[in-house]
Amino acid sequence: MKINQAGFAIAIAAHMTLASAFQLAPLGSEFEAKLTNESPNWLSSVAGKVGVLIKEPVHEEITQLGYGCPVERGQLRSDTSCKGADRGFASPYVIYGVRWNDLPPFRLRHNEGQNCKKFLTRAAACNVEQTVRFATQPECWYCMFTSAQKTAETRKISGCARGKGYSRGNLLTRSHFGDLQFLHGMASEDDIQAPVTRQKMIDWVEFAWKVSAREIKPETMLKTIANPTIAEHFGCSEWTVADIYILGRNDHLLPKLNHIAFGSLLHTIQDSFAGGHATREAAAPGGSCPGTDVPKPPRIVEFHSYGGQDGHKHDERDQRVALLGADESRWPEAVEATRRLFELKDANASWDTAKPYVECILELAPEHHPSSSGAEFRRVSK
Repeated sequence: MKINQAGFAIAIAAHMTLASAFQLAPLGSEFEAKLTNESPNWLSSVAGKVGVLIKEPVHEEITQLGYGCPVERGQLRSDTSCKGADRGFASPYVIYGVRWNDLPPFRLRHNEGQNCKKFLTRAAACNVEQTVRFATQPECWYCMFTSAQKTAETRKISGCARGKGYSRGNLLTRSHFGDLQFLHGMASEDDIQAPVTRQKMIDWVEFAWKVSAREIKPETMLKTIANPTIAEHFGCSEWTVADIYILGRNDHLLPKLNHIAFGSLLHTIQDSFAGGHATREAAAPGGSCPGTDVPKPPRIVEFHSYGGQDGHKHDERDQRVALLGADESRWPEAVEATRRLFELKDANASWDTAKPYVECILELAPEHHPSSSGAEFRRVSK
C-alpha cells in the first residue's frame, strides 16, 4: 500500500508529542549513515521536518570545537560554523561515539515489542531478529522509548537487577530512564548519594578510556572486566565490548571501536556541565587540575535524576545557548574539558595519567547533596 507522506507526518506529530519531553537527535551525519550502511529513510526525514525528537547537535559542536574547529572565543555565540557532525575536525567515528550515549543500538528479547504497532498500518513494528536503530526500525524505536518513559514512573528500569519494583530494559531505555543514567552525568533515581554517581561515571570513563587505548579488546566479555560499575550493570550479560558499542555493525565499525569508545566518554563528561544533568557551584574554586595548567571547573553540588523532571525545562538547559554560558571571555567548561581529553588521548596517555584530570573535572563540592530532579527542573503535578 502506498502511504501518503503528508498524512504520515501528521500521524508522527500526533504520536510523538510525549517524546518531545526528552529530545534526542536520531538523525546523524551523512558519513555516519555510510558507516552503518543505513541511508536516511523517509521517516527520518519527516520526523526532522516536523521537529520531532530533534535537538541542536550540541555534543557534536562541543566535540568539533574541542578538536580544533576554528572559532574566535568571543564570537562563539554568533559563529555556528562548527555546529554539526560533518565539520571534519573530530573523526566521524568519535562523533558516532559521542552520539552513542543517546542512541545505543539494541536487540529485543523474543517476546519484547509485541504490542508495538506501525502508526498507520497497525502491523507489528518490531523485528526481534534485527538490531534496533532509529534508521532501521524507527516506529519500534519510538515505541520502546515512550513505553519506557511511562514504565519509569512506577518501576525501576534495569539490566541486571531483578525483583519486585524492577523492569528489565535495553540499552536505550536504561540509559535514558534507568540504571545507566550515569552515561549522561545523572543519577538513576532520587536520593542517590553524589559520590556514588560520581564513581560510576569515573568507572565508566575508565572502561571507555581503556577500550580507546586498545587495552580492553573488542572481543572481551563485559562480565570478565574488573570494574565495579561494569560488573554491576553488565555482569549478568553475555555481551562483548563490541556488542555494547556497535551491535550488528562489526564489519564496518570494529576497526575504529577505540574512537567510538572515546567519543562515548566525551559525551558523559560534557553532560556533567549541563544544568539539567547536574548542578555545579556558581564559581570555580581556583587553582588548576593536577598535572595541567587547566583551571578547575566549578565543583558538582548535585547530580539530578530525570524521573521527576519536566522534560521541557530539562531541554532548555541542554540547548546550545545554555551551554555557552554568560562569560564570553572564557571557553565553555565542556569545551575546555573536551580539548584537554583530546590532548591526553593524542599523547597516548594511560588511564593512570588521565584519571587525575577526570577526577578533577568531576570533583564534588564540600556541601554536595543527594540526587533529586532539581528545584529548577521539577515536574509540577497537574
